[in-house]
Amino acid sequence: MNFFHCLKYSLKTMLKNKLTLMWTFLFPIALSTFMYMAFGNIFEKDEIFKTIPVAVVNVEENKAFREVLDTLAGEEGGSLISIEAGDEDSADKMLDDGKITGIIYVADKPSLKVKEQSVSATILRTVIEEYVKNEAVITDVVNTNPAGAADAVAKLTSGEKYFTEKSSSHGVQNEYYNYFYAIFAMSCLFASFAGSANISKLQANESALGMRRCLSPQHKMVIVSAEYISMLFVQFAIECVTLVYLSIIGINFGDRYPALILILFVGSSIGISMGAIIGSFSGLSSGTRDGLCVAISMILSILADLCVGGIKNTIEQNAPIINRINPAALISDSFYALNVYEDYSRYTSNMIILASMAAVMLIVCVLILRRNKYASV
Repeated sequence: MNFFHCLKYSLKTMLKNKLTLMWTFLFPIALSTFMYMAFGNIFEKDEIFKTIPVAVVNVEENKAFREVLDTLAGEEGGSLISIEAGDEDSADKMLDDGKITGIIYVADKPSLKVKEQSVSATILRTVIEEYVKNEAVITDVVNTNPAGAADAVAKLTSGEKYFTEKSSSHGVQNEYYNYFYAIFAMSCLFASFAGSANISKLQANESALGMRRCLSPQHKMVIVSAEYISMLFVQFAIECVTLVYLSIIGINFGDRYPALILILFVGSSIGISMGAIIGSFSGLSSGTRDGLCVAISMILSILADLCVGGIKNTIEQNAPIINRINPAALISDSFYALNVYEDYSRYTSNMIILASMAAVMLIVCVLILRRNKYASV
């Protein structure tokens, strides 16, 4: 009964701490919203291939090349190009207006006109160069060995593949999602504010409440457990709401919801444990504790790609041990592993490390609190 009494009032205290709730809830949601507005759809716009719109202008008769273009425009479910009808003047106008990527001139020697260099323009240029090269090969074979012309044409047009396509992932291959994974990591580590504030209130030299708790006959482990569970409950609820919000605005975290929820639970736990250690050191002012929570959380999150993409991979290549002891990197990598890999080996490894770190930090916190002695209360 004493435990549930402590738990009840710990929850009430947590919910009335508006500053802590703002940092752990409103700030990550606001940052996620602004980040999504900034580049949430960049991957879909710039990275995913789309059919290339072109205009075709007939300068000279070239039936073979025209058939190639019609084939590229008519492939079911994966057309390389879409052909806009019109004469040269209308084609030029469409190119200037940005409605098409380029103008293909059908002639004895096909050519291409583009307004600016781009990946799509390079693809169109490659198509034309490939056609010209194959045409030259066939012409040379016809002139030197007419009997082998049919065989040469068959080989050039066979489209034979020398590899087998196999999908290694069912998830979204969006590199920009790493920023959102890092936001979740930062949000979990921001639970250190609550951990620091609540555990510091158990210190007799911090407040009158701390004095009363130290004089209480209640076992300190019961008080610490009630505080920890109340903080974990509130922080975990906040992370779940954040996950739902980001899913609603369009961030795809996959469909492995039990595993996703476990990341949030363990991540919240390690954030609270980290703050609990900071709060257990007596003699630190409230501002100093908050400053340490901010500094540690932000540094660890930046190393997990919060601000600049690629930092975590660079660390992985040069000093991988840092990623193994950085809870923000482990949380971010757990989201990534769930979304990209079919098996759970990498995810499970991250969860074991995170849970172990949280348990060790909590034990260290309890040991520090038990060693604190006061001359008088």
